[in-house]
Amino acid sequence: MIKKPSFSMKIITSLMLSMLTTTNALATMKDTPSVEQLPSNNEIIIAYYGRPGVKSLGVLGQYSLENLMPIIKAKVKQYKHASGNDNIIPGFDIIYGLAAAEPGRKHDYILPLSHKKLMPYINAAQDDGFALFMDVQLGKMTPLQAIKPLLKYLKYKNVHLAIDPEFEVHGLAMRPGKVIGHITGTDVNHVQSAMASYLKENGIKEKKMLVVHMFRHSMVTDKKVVKNYDNIDLIMNLDGHGSPRLKVDIYNGLYSNIAAAKVAGGFKLFFGEDKPKLMTPKQVLGLESVNGVRVKHMPKFINYQ
Repeated sequence: MIKKPSFSMKIITSLMLSMLTTTNALATMKDTPSVEQLPSNNEIIIAYYGRPGVKSLGVLGQYSLENLMPIIKAKVKQYKHASGNDNIIPGFDIIYGLAAAEPGRKHDYILPLSHKKLMPYINAAQDDGFALFMDVQLGKMTPLQAIKPLLKYLKYKNVHLAIDPEFEVHGLAMRPGKVIGHITGTDVNHVQSAMASYLKENGIKEKKMLVVHMFRHSMVTDKKVVKNYDNIDLIMNLDGHGSPRLKVDIYNGLYSNIAAAKVAGGFKLFFGEDKPKLMTPKQVLGLESVNGVRVKHMPKFINYQ
C-alpha cells in the first residue's frame, strides 16, 4: 500500500526561506445560516478521510458507517464549542480512486471503489446532512479522465469531488508513488468545467465543491490560470503530516493572500502522524497560536485521517 510521505527538510527549508509569512490577523466567526453544505460565508466542513474497509488508509476505514457517524459528529461539536459557530457540517472524504502498485485491467494503476460500497455512505450523507467528497488519486489518468465516471454522482445533493495529485504519473514510465505527482491550473479548470456542464445539463441548481489536495507548490503548477466558476466552490487543501508549527507555516505559505482571494483553504490533520501532538480546533481555525504563529486564513474544509 502506498504511504503518504512526510514533509522533507528540503521542503521545510525552501518554504521557510522563500514563502512563509506570519501574522496575527484573525477572522471573526459569526453564526450564519447553512447554505446547502457549501463553504459559504462562515460555514466550515469537518470531514473524516479514508477508504471503506481499509483500516490503514484512515479513520473512515477503521469503523463501520454506523459507528463512524457519531465520532464525526462529536468532532463537529468540538469545533462548534471552540468557535461559537453552529454553522459547521460533518462530512465523509472517501478515497474512490485508490492508487495501486499494479496496473490493473485498465492499466491506469487505480482501484475504483465499488458502487455497492459507496452508496451506503451517499445515502447516510443524504439522510443526516453530511457532505461527501469522492476522492481520486489519478495514477495514469488525467484529472478530467479520473472524474468523468464520478460526475453521475453529483445528482446526489451532498456529493462533491476531490483530486489528489500526489500519485499522478500520467505519461510517465513508472507506477504511482515513485515521484510526487502534479497537475496544472488548466487541469483544474477542465474538471470544474466538466462539473459545471454536468450540473447545467441535468438541471442541478445547488453548487458543488472541488477539493484539490497538495502539500507543496509544485503539485499544482500554473495556478494563475485557475478560474472561478459560479456554481463550483474550489478548495485547496493542505495535505501532509508534520509538527503543528510546521503545518501552520506551510499552510500560510501555500495559502497566501493571493490564493485566499480566489479559493477556500483546507487543512488536514493526521491522528497518528502529527507529532508531538494533534492541533486543537482553536489552533486549526487560527483562534489560538502554535508556538507564536497563527493560521492566517481560516480553513473552510478540515479533514482528519
